Amino acid sequence: MKSPQAPADAVDFHSEIAADFSASYKSDANRLERVRVWNGLLDQYAGGAKFAYDIGCGPGVLSRAVAGRGIEVFAIDGAPGMLAVSKKAAADAGLINIQFQQSRLPIADTSGYRPADLVLSSSVIEYLDSIPEALRFLKALSRPGATIIFSVSNKDSLSRRLVRLVHGLTGRPRYFGLLKHFMNIQELQTDLRTVGLEYVDYRYFGGADRINSVLGAVLPKRIASNMIVVVARCPA
Repeated sequence: MKSPQAPADAVDFHSEIAADFSASYKSDANRLERVRVWNGLLDQYAGGAKFAYDIGCGPGVLSRAVAGRGIEVFAIDGAPGMLAVSKKAAADAGLINIQFQQSRLPIADTSGYRPADLVLSSSVIEYLDSIPEALRFLKALSRPGATIIFSVSNKDSLSRRLVRLVHGLTGRPRYFGLLKHFMNIQELQTDLRTVGLEYVDYRYFGGADRINSVLGAVLPKRIASNMIVVVARCPA
């Protein structure tokens, strides 16, 4: 059997799957867990923010969560399909405090962008060429003292390792061929120091699916979770 070809471009791939990806937030256990974890961090760290970026906003779940807190949001994504879904969802929710821009990431020149109090990036920077350069991009959008929250694939996840083996043999899941980085918390803390950001906090998530639920009963979350979300601060 011929292995399916990996998508050539992460932007085109995510534009193609935008409608199904958005719908998955209604029922997929890991997506619902993601929302719970991110909302908990927003409750803890977004207080006082007036302006935020959602970098790689996808279907706009986080953009709407932030805008619903009365924060002005500028949402950026390279995939036109994702932006179309996100714009419709924001309109349906009656949220008028979200602006949208289509742009490939990272953006080289951020000089014309308004500095933000809060910068979010959910499961995006692992697709970019360099984690440090991606973090520098998020920092460039931030004002002094701003909070940056981002998530990446967890290198220590046992199920991630198994899926990487399956992908090597079968080419599935297709998106795995587009992922460029799997990181652990120690590596992320090192990269934060390298780019001059202050590490604040982290959580694991992506452990609600059937495999990780079983693993989580006997193994620590570090091993039984697919994702890490990290909170950092731009020095004042």
